[in-house]
Formats: sequence, structure tokens, C-alpha cells
Amino acid sequence: MPIVFWGVLAGCLIGLFGSVLVVCVCWRRHRKWRKRGGNFDPAEIGLVSGREMMSGSNYVTEFTFEEIKTATNNFHRENIIGRGGYGNVFKGILSDGSEVAVKRLKNCSPAGDEIFAHEVEVIARIMHVNIVTLRGFCNATLPLEGHQRIIVCDFIPNGSLDDHLFGSGNRKLSWPIRQKIAQGMARGLVYLHNGAQPSIIHRDVKASNILLDETFEPKLADFGLAKFTPDGGSHLSTRAVGTVGYVAPEYALYGQLSERTDVFSFGVVLLELLSGKKAVISVDNDKPLLLTDWAWSLVREGRAREVIDEGMPELGLPEVMEKYVLVGVLSSHPLSYCRPTMAQIVNLLELDLPLPSIPDRPLSLLAEIGDIEQSASCSGGSTFMSSGSTSMSSPACH
Repeated sequence: MPIVFWGVLAGCLIGLFGSVLVVCVCWRRHRKWRKRGGNFDPAEIGLVSGREMMSGSNYVTEFTFEEIKTATNNFHRENIIGRGGYGNVFKGILSDGSEVAVKRLKNCSPAGDEIFAHEVEVIARIMHVNIVTLRGFCNATLPLEGHQRIIVCDFIPNGSLDDHLFGSGNRKLSWPIRQKIAQGMARGLVYLHNGAQPSIIHRDVKASNILLDETFEPKLADFGLAKFTPDGGSHLSTRAVGTVGYVAPEYALYGQLSERTDVFSFGVVLLELLSGKKAVISVDNDKPLLLTDWAWSLVREGRAREVIDEGMPELGLPEVMEKYVLVGVLSSHPLSYCRPTMAQIVNLLELDLPLPSIPDRPLSLLAEIGDIEQSASCSGGSTFMSSGSTSMSSPACH
């Protein structure tokens, strides 16, 4: 009996000592991670062995560059399914036969590896029906190719909203499908702004970044331009990014970035979805005009329903379609404080709620571009972008 007693006691002490040791090691690593600002190093954390890391409840694979080359047939041009300022997107087939979208980022250097790893960690946490799922990544330095950063996401087979609205050979989308896409886009952005931790500002919401699955459920894609802000606060960016026609004036001119920046871009895409017209259209004598200004001019004259695509099949209730037009015009208001939040927009689109009054707008944005560019050239200065401007005098919004 004494031998058994001392054996059990010794085993308990060894187990207790081992538990304390494990807790101390984990605590030290956690403190080190916090001191670095939360930057993620999968090799140091060692949550899972092998080639997978875990973020939240998701497993994300770290692919080798050779695996990516094989999947995309050495990045063959025939596999390109998207092009952008931050890199091309390729369709790939992994060794298990699954189809993926591979985004190869341009102009990478090892200096940004910690930021990239943190970005991967944040995106990997996102699980939402209206957001493209991250499958894996590649971060490697090669003798010939140089430093490579690659993001691998689920392949969405039905193309982008841009393909269906403006591509050749596609049938026009019906009102029920357009309504579904509008609501799904809004819910996805609400999740990025309010559900993700930290909150995410997409910064490049446009029709080509709205992917559609087989049932036309929309999925927000391309977070290469996303910024992560603590507590959802606004901040100043040193450089405006995005696509002309979709970029909010305060961001294009002054680099002021907030969730309302995405709201503006959403409003533009919503008007594209409803009208079948692009963000920048041509009017008399091929004079360029922003879609938002064109839609506002019709709304101001009481002709909001004329914004709706003439050839749209399966029209909805006229008052519902008109409400969506008004939401698009309000969301794309030139003054950021006049725009609703994405959560408010979801309620307006999905519930029978009254729409707030739409404040008057400054002069046409494009009408001001020439004056601003001329002023910049005369003073030797420059603006953040070559287009997008607004007079900041306007009646107060209520």
C-alpha cells in the first residue's frame, strides 16, 4: 500500500508540474504575440502540425510555390479570370481535384511579411455566406521569381456581377435575382463592418468584385485592398485606392477612410444593378457623367422609376423597385455624413421601413473635375486620384 500511495502521489505531482509548465509556455508566447501587435506567425504558434494553420474554427493551408504553379499550369494566361492593379487572379485545380481562385500579388517584398500574415489570419476567421472563403496562401522567396505572396480562395463558378450586367451574351437578370444580389451584398458588408474582429473596410467594392454562385448568391471578393481598423474607427490613409466611379469623394480627395467609404461604393453598385448601366456613362456628345449624378437627376424630377433597366424581366412591385433606387442614391451621396450605415441599408432593403429624406447634393462630381485638375496643375500640386471631386458646401443632412 505505501508503494502504491507514493507512486500515485508522484504521478500527480509530475502531472501538475507538466500542466504548469505548459501554461507558462503558452502565456509567454501569448505575451510576445501581444507585444508584436497581434501579428500572426503560424510557425511560432504551432496550432497544428504540417502545412495547415488554424484561425478561429478554420484551417488554412500554406501551399508551396510549386503547388501553386502546378495548379495554375505555371500561371498560364488562359487561366486568368481577373486582372487588377494589385495582381492577376488565376483559376487553379489542386491535387485533390478542387477548383480554386489564385490571386498572385504584385510588387512584393519580404518587408511586408508580418502584415501579410496578419491579413491572412484575419481573413481566415471570416465565415459568411456572402463573403468568399479563404482556402490558403503562399509566402515564399524564389531565386528567379523573387518574393511571392499568393492568396487561394474558393472558386465561384458563375462569374462576377460585372460579367452578368455588362458581358456579352448574358441574359438580363430578373428583378428577384437583382433583389437577392442587392440584399446579399449589403449583408456581407454589414458583417465586414460590424461582425468581423477587427472590423474590415473593403475599399474596392465594385461589380467585378461581387462574385455569384450557381444560385446567384453574391459573395464579396478581393480583400487585397482591405484595411483593418481597431474598434471600427475612421483613419487617414496616405494613398487612395480603388476604381474610378466607385470611390467616395472624401477618400479620393483627402484619403479619409471609414465604413461610409464602402457605403458609397455599394450605392454605385446598387445603381448599376438596377439600371444595367456602368458607373461612368456617356450622355450627349459622349460627355462623361457619373451614374450617381444621372440617377439623382431623375430622382429630383420625380422620375426614379426610369432608373430601372428597361429590359429587365420579371419586374417587381413598382414601389419596391423605386425604394431600391432611392437607397442607391442615398448611399452614394457625395457627403459621407448623409449616407446611412450598411446595417441601416439592410433594414431598408429587407423591411417595410420608411426611407429618410434624401438631402440635396452639391454640383456634379465630374463637373468639378476639370476645375480641380486645372487648379492642381497651376499650383504644381496633385490630387489623390485623377478623378472624383465635390464641392463640400451643402445643406445639412437630417
